[in-house]
Amino acid sequence: MADPAGTAQGQQLMLALFFFVATGAGLIGLALLDPRAVPPVTGTCALILTLAALTAAVLH
Repeated sequence: MADPAGTAQGQQLMLALFFFVATGAGLIGLALLDPRAVPPVTGTCALILTLAALTAAVLH
């Protein structure tokens, strides 16, 4: 019988990997279209990830 906790953890890892790859692809696409816009967008992404990590830590 499969371990449900292990399966859920694997699904969360795959979802996190998907979002990481999608973010990277989006930033690369943005860099190809308008390189001057990359630093502000990257800073905004870093702020959102920091707030999400803080929220996860507080709720955990």
